[in-house]
Amino acid sequence: MIKQFFKFSTLCLIVLLAFSSCSDSDDSVAVFKGDFDNGYLVSNEGNFGKPNASVTFINNDLTKVTQKVFQSVNGTTLGDVLQSIAFDADYAFLIVNNSNKIEVVNRYTFESVATITEKINQPRYAVIENGKLYVTNNSTKSVEIFDAKSFQHITTIEINKEVQEIIQDDNFIYARNTLFDANWNDISNNITVIDNKTNTIVKNISVGVGLNSMQIEDGILYALHKTGITKITTSNNEVIGEIPFAEGLTNANKLEVADNFIYFFSGSKIFKFRTDVTSLANTELVDTKATGDSWDLGYGFNVVDGKIFFTDVKGFTENSEVLVYDLNGKFLKSFTAGMGANGVYGNN
Repeated sequence: MIKQFFKFSTLCLIVLLAFSSCSDSDDSVAVFKGDFDNGYLVSNEGNFGKPNASVTFINNDLTKVTQKVFQSVNGTTLGDVLQSIAFDADYAFLIVNNSNKIEVVNRYTFESVATITEKINQPRYAVIENGKLYVTNNSTKSVEIFDAKSFQHITTIEINKEVQEIIQDDNFIYARNTLFDANWNDISNNITVIDNKTNTIVKNISVGVGLNSMQIEDGILYALHKTGITKITTSNNEVIGEIPFAEGLTNANKLEVADNFIYFFSGSKIFKFRTDVTSLANTELVDTKATGDSWDLGYGFNVVDGKIFFTDVKGFTENSEVLVYDLNGKFLKSFTAGMGANGVYGNN
């Protein structure tokens, strides 16, 4: 089911015409896209079982924070557990896990465009490639595929394993699978590879146990697990190397890769290494000094536009704190976001 919304803004979109000093014919136009352009969107999942998920906006120079963006624009609550956000052109896809829906909004104005509910059952993450929206459905252990413009359902890919994070590179879609033993020990070690032209599974890649995140840069997929990082080439989906953790470095989480550097955190500490290192030393870039249960810390860790974002959800008993650092570990600023801040996304 797709519920469509049509709204017309009364704002003038073009607000400035500037002339370049280097050429009379080289004119540039600054376009006002909406109140939430040029900044960062924080996804706040809220408390499970309550419709208090929200989105926080932080402007580009970190001087202004706007809370409950979806609610303020559309006059309604977002839903129960905002798991993640995906982007395509002018759209933001808000993956609302426990409400079993995807809210599609204009990413700059946050006005509602559509609500997708067909074939959506405990959705987790999404990615857009070749005009198709790929959504991981954890309850049905499947990847659901939609047209990214009409939002109509196209087909289902049965994974037969729990599916979480999903990323893409050229011809392939990569879905991270999760698996726990009878004692709830994380024994995840599999990545499902999907051909995005045929929408078929072409391979399953095994990596180290405890696989918890993955990223792609320059044709290499980096997969973070309990003993280190596995490197996989996306040209043929073969493992090409391992970067092991040095003694004492444990519980690494939420891998980010940007401009030939690897980032992740362990507890309150943030780590940074070049992608060509041969081992990962137990030497942090910065210690945030954040305290609390281990699963509270770094809950929304991201590296975006030359900044490191580290969130503390404070046990889901109060609003989250977002700590911001530069890429050298220098503290820049902290902000309050909504309940359960689990991700930060650039919106430019």
